Amino acid sequence: MNTLIVRLILSLLFVPLWAGIQEEEKETVKYFKTKLRRQDILKNEISSEEARLVNHFKLIYDHKGELISAEFIPNGDRRKERVGKSELFPRPKPPFRYFESWNYHMRLLESEVPENEVGDTPFYRAAFQDTTHVKTVEYLVRRNRLLWTFYVTWDEQMQDSKLSLVFSTHQPLTALDPHLFHPTASEMRPGWVAEFEHNRLGRPVRVTVRDSTGNDYYAYKFKHSFETVTDTTSPVTYRRLLSEYYRPDGTLLGSHRLTFTEANSLVKKEFFDSAGNLSEWIEYIYNPKLNEVSVVIRDPKGTILHREVIPR
Repeated sequence: MNTLIVRLILSLLFVPLWAGIQEEEKETVKYFKTKLRRQDILKNEISSEEARLVNHFKLIYDHKGELISAEFIPNGDRRKERVGKSELFPRPKPPFRYFESWNYHMRLLESEVPENEVGDTPFYRAAFQDTTHVKTVEYLVRRNRLLWTFYVTWDEQMQDSKLSLVFSTHQPLTALDPHLFHPTASEMRPGWVAEFEHNRLGRPVRVTVRDSTGNDYYAYKFKHSFETVTDTTSPVTYRRLLSEYYRPDGTLLGSHRLTFTEANSLVKKEFFDSAGNLSEWIEYIYNPKLNEVSVVIRDPKGTILHREVIPR
């Protein structure tokens, strides 16, 4: 057979294979617009040893000192993620105890149940640092359905503690508390962390939400106050909590104010926009005889927008 014909046949046989290999190894190139200049980004030169620990830009110059290429390397993100998962939030370990309720503000577990009685109803599985100080509290809606985990870090004197909440599923933070938080700032993805700060009375003062690499997404600030109404023969004192929610840059997204009775019953919720203007408010009217609560939603002028009766 003619040598030229043989070469032609071989080339036809192997072209599809070679084309497939080339297609598989082809890189994807994307471009992103920015107003940043080189001098805005390339600051604080570091050593190669430090570059192993932090996010950095790797620059390559030619023999004339001209910049050839610049590459962003997220070493720090990967390191923080490893450290966060392996050291800051280790997997809870037995022995465990089981409870029906958990007040995370006061670090208080109540209504302990034996493990063999835990069924398909929601429960809390707790691990302790010693006989009294809780270390982790997991919330499960079923035995194998974990929603989130609280991690409690105590100081050396075992007096003060810090609280971190790690979500295991994609759900809103309002699932933890529908009144304290607001849907505007509520998304929680698996691995995201909500870090709580409380005062000495066990009341929340701040919550910051971050992902596993330390990027902030939103934050809450809480302000507590009391108001006594004295224009009646029986003065009444109300507890108020103002919940403000912010973007990572500190921009206010909005706020809402909760009003509680002395018996800690929620009676009003007022919503405000970022400028502080009242947008709507909700009344909670309790009827102890019928064991029900009327929920009334009003606009800023007090006009009823919706009314619903809910059994207690």
